Amino acid sequence: MGFNDFVKGVEGLNNALDLNSNNNPLTGSQQSNFKSDGFLLPATFSADGNGLPYNKAPSYKSGQIKRNIITWFVPEFGIVRMFINPSSISYSHKKLISKDRTKGGYTLQYWGEDLTTLSISGTTGSSGVEGINVLYEIYRAEQYAFDGVGLTLAANNASADLANNLVTGAGGALGKAVGGLFGAKDQGAAAAMGGGLLGGILGVSSPNNNLSAKNIPSLAQLAFTVEMFYNGWVYRGFFDNMTVNERADNFLMEYTLSFVATQRRGYRLNYFPWTHSAKDGPSQYTSPKSFKPEVSSGLVPFPPGKPLISGIKSEF
Repeated sequence: MGFNDFVKGVEGLNNALDLNSNNNPLTGSQQSNFKSDGFLLPATFSADGNGLPYNKAPSYKSGQIKRNIITWFVPEFGIVRMFINPSSISYSHKKLISKDRTKGGYTLQYWGEDLTTLSISGTTGSSGVEGINVLYEIYRAEQYAFDGVGLTLAANNASADLANNLVTGAGGALGKAVGGLFGAKDQGAAAAMGGGLLGGILGVSSPNNNLSAKNIPSLAQLAFTVEMFYNGWVYRGFFDNMTVNERADNFLMEYTLSFVATQRRGYRLNYFPWTHSAKDGPSQYTSPKSFKPEVSSGLVPFPPGKPLISGIKSEF
């Protein structure tokens, strides 16, 4: 490919990006928020003498345009955003409590909370099997990541072996020379001593003991540190299983992922404009809204079947 063809290709790519930007309804600041979504977490409220954490959730928050797309952080590779959100996510919570029947009644032992399990199911939509490829590669990303680790170890051992041989050769020559000056009878022992002395000074081992890179991540470490970012919650954990269902009636690729979470961070808040605060008890007409009811010039549609109302900021 010539230089002119390369320039034309770059111009075509720029034109496509400009067209996409012109058709994007989000402003520059909104696009920045969109890109950073999943990494800017809300403050986690704590329980104290004034009640449970939900009492700290603010009412009448400012609304904003925000597309809540699931984002995965894959160790050694970085950020992967889903093409389309799952159809459903089931959060399974369980406590570890053992029950034993005795003559005097039941004895209970409380062992804390079990690991949370997320059952994520949906379809890849118009991305088809290529969307399945993305999910499958996220599912087994530790295998791909360890390829790089293996290459690093091989290169490190090869360079270490070369360095050891050079040091041993130079040290052996130095040992023979020094041994000759002092009339040493065993030139082999003098060479070995010289090689060992120089290797100790330079911090390398013998050629038969290749040096390994330090702090090499294991498959378990890579598998257990996947993170899922979604709408204020961050789950860190590992994938337990994955199922793919290819349908012939609608040509959709369906999937189910089981993700076991070892940690959850962040705090999730309401994100629909018609929601109300839940910290003031049962629902009343006077219950505070989750977002500011500022009057705007436009009408904002509620969910299907609901009437159009005013009094909501148009940025919703």
